[in-house]
Amino acid sequence: MFSCALPTAPRCVGALPWRRALPWPGARAAPLAEERRAFSSKGYNITRIRYPWKVEMLHYSWNFLKQEMINHFQEQPQRDSTVHIRGEAWPRFTMKEELLEKGSLPALVGGWGPARRVVFNKAEMERIAFDEPDGHLSNLFKGRLFRIHVGKWIEECVVEDVSVHPVEQELYFVRFRRHVPGKITTVPIPVSISGLWGCPGYRSGGHVDLAMPTIECECVGERIPPPFIVDVTQLRLESPYSKITLEDLRHQLPEDGTTRFARHYSLDTEVVMCY
Repeated sequence: MFSCALPTAPRCVGALPWRRALPWPGARAAPLAEERRAFSSKGYNITRIRYPWKVEMLHYSWNFLKQEMINHFQEQPQRDSTVHIRGEAWPRFTMKEELLEKGSLPALVGGWGPARRVVFNKAEMERIAFDEPDGHLSNLFKGRLFRIHVGKWIEECVVEDVSVHPVEQELYFVRFRRHVPGKITTVPIPVSISGLWGCPGYRSGGHVDLAMPTIECECVGERIPPPFIVDVTQLRLESPYSKITLEDLRHQLPEDGTTRFARHYSLDTEVVMCY
């Protein structure tokens, strides 16, 4: 009997054994079950219909959202930086070094009346004086009203002088000055910048410089105004530079006229510059 073996196609080195033979050169084989994707491709060919009513709602939705945000902030309580703090009378025949060792902070209240010696909780006062974990003495510490409760009497004061460690966040002594309504009290009120990321000049590569971290104000009312918030979203890179002056911040002063800028200022004094 004759036995003949059918010729077999030569096997290429490195060819995958599970690939099917193609009927003609250049043809692409359909993917096998193992090669198929586990998800469908229908989501890539979504046809969205732009309904006229939907386009109109999207066009006017920002106006409603903006008005809702304005109403929300107008309903918020009025900003007030007044601090209520309790203290004790300074013990007789006690030196301030002894008070500091016990964790107390000695202080003196003066001006418009007899001087009073007061002792506060040192840790509590330092939390008010340093509002940043690794920062220096806060500008707001000298620019706010302190309502001190000691026994049966209450003193409304502002910080006149403070003794602080040059590096560490540690207070040694605080001197207060009474604030009497009807009398002029000069207070350095801090200034904060708002809207820096939306400032066209900053986004164009410019530099926004806060020239006045604090603004001295003369207060005769019962309250000390809160810090000034300067909106810099309108500053642009102009020649020689764009600026915000005290004239632009007059609307933030109390409407009853109990606070004004210090008399040595000019309304053309620059508060913020962009260059």
